[in-house]
Formats: sequence, C-alpha cells, structure tokens
Amino acid sequence: MKIKLTEKQFNKLILKEDYYKCGNEWNPVCGRNTQNGDTIIYQNECLAETSAADVLYVFDDSQKNIVKQGDFCSADLNIEKSVAIDHFIENVIEELREFQTKMTKSKEELCDFLENVCYGIEGGGEMVEKQSTPTIDCAMSEGEINSGSIVRKGCYNDLVGEIQSMLVDLGYDIGDFGSKKDGIDSKYGKYTMNGIRKFQKENGLKEDGITEKNTYEKLKSVSEDTK
Repeated sequence: MKIKLTEKQFNKLILKEDYYKCGNEWNPVCGRNTQNGDTIIYQNECLAETSAADVLYVFDDSQKNIVKQGDFCSADLNIEKSVAIDHFIENVIEELREFQTKMTKSKEELCDFLENVCYGIEGGGEMVEKQSTPTIDCAMSEGEINSGSIVRKGCYNDLVGEIQSMLVDLGYDIGDFGSKKDGIDSKYGKYTMNGIRKFQKENGLKEDGITEKNTYEKLKSVSEDTK
C-alpha cells in the first residue's frame, strides 16, 4: 500500500523539521493520524502536527490531568468526556485496591470506611448511595447489540461477563479480577477495553475498545471456531 504525504507532512514527519521546537508543554490534544487513521492523544498541538496528525480537539482542564500521551482517543468529543470521567473513577478505585493490600482490614471494611471512593466520586464529595448499576446506557443482551446498542467502559452486566469469558478463552489478559482471578467480573473496565482493542486490531475492526455489533459478532465467531 502506498502512502501519500504532502510536502509539509514529509518535512515534518520524515525530516523532523521543527520537531524539537515544539517544547514540552502538556496541553494534550486528540489527533487523527493521516497515515493510518488512528486517533491518538498527543502532548500538544505542535507535536501532533509534526507527527502528521490532524488535530480534532484540545482537552480541557478537567481532562488534561487524566488522559495520557499515546492512548487512543475518541473522534467524538462528547464520548471522550464521559470516557475521561470513567478513567478518573477507575484510577481512584485502582489506587484504593493498591492501598487495601497494604492494610490488614478486608476490602469490605475499607470500603465502608472510605464509602464513596469504591463507587466513584459523585455529588460534590457528599455521601451518596452506593452504585451497583452503571450510570450509562449499556446493551444488556445480544439482541440489543444487534439492534445498535453498545457495551463500553463503565458497563456492568451479565453480557459483559460473557464478553470477558470469550476474551479469556481466546487468551487475552484482562486482569485478575473476579472470583477466579481471571478478569471475569462482569465489569467493563480498562483491562477489558484493552482486550477488546487488541482483538479488534487483530481482526481488522475499528480499534476503539467498544463492543458493538461487528465486534461482538466477530468475537463470538472466533470464540466458537476455537472450541
């Protein structure tokens, strides 16, 4: 496959013209790579342009300390905002897990002590009722996926567990959560999302970490073929 570059892109991408003049300012942007179409987080707008990427949007102050350079980003800013919030909540929970391993108290005792932290930060820091269901719309069955609904980060239901089981059967590492420590806990976190991304990449699908109709059908087909 031949890749066409403009003279400006050639100078910046191949010759690295002005690459070192960009500086180290952390003002992250979501850019679409003009060579492969990937939407990636770049350190700043200048570095995105020198990497031959079209800047889609700049992350605001509420997101810039959450996102990380090199991660995938959504071309849809509205989706990205909700994903960034999910990332923040999950990072808090991961820190809680790490903290818990250094203590003699059980997870339940620690969660009772820290209350909201186990379930995300809501209500401006005030105590809220524990959340056992997702606050986003999620497909609950194969029929709903086939009808256009999706399963993404933040979803929590039996369908997520089914997706995780297929990923594990295919050899994807989705963490050590769940009763069997194999990653199957019916919660669509970043490890499950990364597993889906890898599966999508290996099967020629859009690499966004979201399980929609095409991804689900391919995952189910490949999983059945290996049995």
